[in-house]
Amino acid sequence: MSNKILLIVFLLLLAAFGASRIFSGKNERTFNPEIISVDSTQVTSIIVQAKADSLQQILLRRESNGWTVSKNNKTVAASMESVQQLLASLSLVKSAYIAAKSEEKWAEYELAEGKASHLTVYSGNKVLADFYVGKYSVNPEARQITSFFRLKKGQEIYAVEGMAGMMLSQGFSSYRSKDLLKLDHYAVGQLSYEGDATYEAKWTGEQWLLNGTIPLDSNKVRNFLLNLRSMSGEEFVDGFDPEANSEKLLKKLTISGSNMAEPVIVRCWQDTTLAKPFVIQSSQFPESFFESDSSRLFKRLFKPVTEW
Repeated sequence: MSNKILLIVFLLLLAAFGASRIFSGKNERTFNPEIISVDSTQVTSIIVQAKADSLQQILLRRESNGWTVSKNNKTVAASMESVQQLLASLSLVKSAYIAAKSEEKWAEYELAEGKASHLTVYSGNKVLADFYVGKYSVNPEARQITSFFRLKKGQEIYAVEGMAGMMLSQGFSSYRSKDLLKLDHYAVGQLSYEGDATYEAKWTGEQWLLNGTIPLDSNKVRNFLLNLRSMSGEEFVDGFDPEANSEKLLKKLTISGSNMAEPVIVRCWQDTTLAKPFVIQSSQFPESFFESDSSRLFKRLFKPVTEW
């Protein structure tokens, strides 16, 4: 048999094989695990409707000096760490397998409209990603968390292993900056306390003095300032009105120094209607009011000089 005839037979067999793949019921396709592909440097805003917030909409927006987060007409500085974690989580969305392929299964995986967390990622007006995050499945033996995703345009349900699903389903509070104080402790030269206890610690250029006469241990003062230089709150007290609660003002700390642009004032109110009765705010982040008990923030800021 000539080579020409063999070539014709081979081509006919190849064509028949291709036709069988096309017209067979299986119609196999290569599975691509990268269901979301986003260049984080191009992201300008993200709309999040998280189950943690009862699907209320929040908006994360990139500004010239960082990110902001908005909800119900309230816009505050966003935590850069939280935003970076969200952007990093987008790159971790890799599907391990397709859990289901029909809309009938959405409810089972908590991916029905109005039941799942919904994120839309933008670059300007262009949609980079639009997807839903549903339920989580935990395998304690394998120490593995699996979350279930679906894309806005599509019916398939994708299983994604790891923490990405949880990180992408966080609400407003998780994205807010929890900063209370950011200080250059070397620039601080005076701490003035007012309220139920009044005293002052001041650097003379040679030593620290309490109320102008009592020498303080410089090492202890330095350790206390190190404690103040970076301080964050945990639980916000939204809707707190300092003017309406002026009679509840308990303590005030003024932090100043010749090398500081302006003094930083920390105020503390006592509100016994709260589970944690102290509300603390600083002039550096005036929109943030934090709840505290008698330990943690309250103690770190207002503990007696004898405990420095």
